[in-house]
Amino acid sequence: MSAPSTEPPDTRGRGGSRLVRRLLVLEIVTVVLTAVIAGGVSAWSTRETIERDAVDKVLAVSVALAASPGLADAVVARDVPRIQAAAEATRAGTGVSFVTVMDPAGTRLSHPEPARIGETYQGTFLPAAGGATLVETFPGTLGLSVRAIVPVLGADGIVVGMVAAGQLRVQVADRIARELAVLALAAAVAIALGVGLAWLAARRVKRDTLGLEPHEITALHRHHEAVMAAMREGLLVLDADSGRVVVLNAEAARLLGLPATLAPSRAAGPTLDELGVDPALRERLADRSPVTDETMLVGERLLLVNRAEVAGPAPDLVVTLRDRTELEAMTRELDDARSVTRALRFAAHEHANHLQAVSTLIELGAQDDARDLAQRWTRDLLDAGDGAGDGDLRDRLADPALAALVLDKATDARDRGLALRIGEGTALAAADTGDDQASTDRVTVVGNLLDNALDAALESAHDGRGGGVVELDLHVEDGAVVVRVADDGPGLADPEAAFTPGWSTKHAEEGRRDGRGLGLALVRRVVDRRGGSVEVGAGEDGRGTVFTVRLPISPRPAQSPVDSPAASR
Repeated sequence: MSAPSTEPPDTRGRGGSRLVRRLLVLEIVTVVLTAVIAGGVSAWSTRETIERDAVDKVLAVSVALAASPGLADAVVARDVPRIQAAAEATRAGTGVSFVTVMDPAGTRLSHPEPARIGETYQGTFLPAAGGATLVETFPGTLGLSVRAIVPVLGADGIVVGMVAAGQLRVQVADRIARELAVLALAAAVAIALGVGLAWLAARRVKRDTLGLEPHEITALHRHHEAVMAAMREGLLVLDADSGRVVVLNAEAARLLGLPATLAPSRAAGPTLDELGVDPALRERLADRSPVTDETMLVGERLLLVNRAEVAGPAPDLVVTLRDRTELEAMTRELDDARSVTRALRFAAHEHANHLQAVSTLIELGAQDDARDLAQRWTRDLLDAGDGAGDGDLRDRLADPALAALVLDKATDARDRGLALRIGEGTALAAADTGDDQASTDRVTVVGNLLDNALDAALESAHDGRGGGVVELDLHVEDGAVVVRVADDGPGLADPEAAFTPGWSTKHAEEGRRDGRGLGLALVRRVVDRRGGSVEVGAGEDGRGTVFTVRLPISPRPAQSPVDSPAASR
C-alpha cells in the first residue's frame, strides 16, 4: 500500500483566495483602527497629564517660595535685590518660565526682566491679595502662560505680598509635541508590525486552506463525512509520535469494538492503549515493518490489516481494516459444501452399483435376496460407522447447526481416510441449546477443534504413527456443555503456545503471515467471553492430544458477542 501524497494541490491558477484577501484587509483595518484609537487616547491622556504636571509644578513652586524663610520680611521691607535674587534662583532651579514677587497692590518686586520691576502685575491677583490661591492661564508680558498666585503671609497672618510662578504655554506645547511624536512613532511601528503579521497570517491561512474558499471547505468537509460513513473499510489514522487517534470512521469503530461517540483529536484524542484495543493489533502497528494485507485475529474477528506511514511535519500512520470474518465463514461453508458434494458423488456411484445388483437379483427371481440386500445397504448408508447413525445423531443433538457440522466432519473424515468416532454419551437436549449466539459459539469451538484434530490425525496416519482416529464427546454437565475432542496425532509440544494467534503446526514460509494459527486462538477467545475453560492434555497412552472445553449454558453478561468463522489451525 503506497503512502498517499502530502503535497497540496496546485492553486496558482485560482487567482488568489477571496477568503485570504478579505482576512488580510480585515486584519489590516483592525490593526490601523486599533493603533489610531489607541494613539488618540494616549495623546489625549498625555496632553492632560502634561497640563496637570505644569499646573502642579507652578503651584508647588509658588507655595514653596511664599513659605521660604525671610521672604515675608523682605517684601515688607521692599528689599528688591534680595527678593529678585531669591526669585531668579527659584526660577533657575525649578525650570519654570518666570517667578514674580509683588506687594498686595500688585506692584512687581521681581521679574525675569529687571526693567519691568516696579510695574503692575498683568493678570488676576486680587483673590491672592485676599488670602486665596489662584491658578489661571493668562497672556502676560512673556506670552501666554499657565500660572499660580499664592499669598505671602506675615508673622501675624496678614497678607504682605504675593508670589506668582508660571510656565509658558509654548514650553508646555513643546513637551506635548515631543511626547506625541514618540506616540506617533510607536503607533507607526505597531501598524507596520500589525500589517506584517497580518500578511504572514494570511499566507499561513492560504497555505493551510490550500487557497480554498469557505464554501469549498464546507463542501469538502461534507464530502469527507459522507465518504467516511460510506466506506466499507475501516479507516484509522494515528499520530505517529503520540499514538493518538486522529481519524476514525464508523466501520473501524465497529470492527474494533470502539464507542461511536469517540472524538478523535491530534491534541487530545485517546491512544489505542487507552481504548483497550486488542494487544496483538497494538503490537503489530507499533512494529515499523511493512503491514500489507495481513490477516489478524482482533477480538473474535478476522481482519485484513494494512498500514502506511505518511511523512510530514506531523507524521501519521494510516491503517485500513477489512473484515474477513464473513468471507472466512463463507469459505468454510463452501469447503463443507464441496465435502458434501464429494460424498454425494461417492454415494451416487455406490447407489448405481447397488441398484444394478438388486436389479439383477430381481431379474433372476431372487426377490427375497434382493430385498435383504437393499435393506442391509440402506442400514450401512445410514450408519455413520462411527458410533451414531445420521438420524440418531440429529435426535441426540437438538442443535441442528451442530448436528450438521458433526455429520459434515464425519463425511470429510471418511473422504480423507480417517475415522471420526462419536461418543455414545454425546447428547444435547433442546432445553440446553440456548440462543442463536450459543449455537454459533458451539459450532465455532467444535468446528475448530475437529479441524485441528483431523489435520493432526491425518499427519500421524501419513507418517505411519497412528490410525487416523478422532474422537468427539459432547454432553451437558453441571450447567455447562462439555466438549471433548481427542486425536492420535503427534501431540503438542507447547499446549499454551497453541492458543497464541499465528501459532501453527503447519510450517509457513519464513516471514509469511498467511492467516494460519487462528483456530485455537479463536476457541480461547470464545471460551473466555462465555466464562468457560479449556484444558489440553495427552491421550491415555501418552499419544495424541485431548482438548476439553467447558461452555456455560448461560453466557457471561459482558461484551456483545460477535459472529466469527471457525478458522483452521
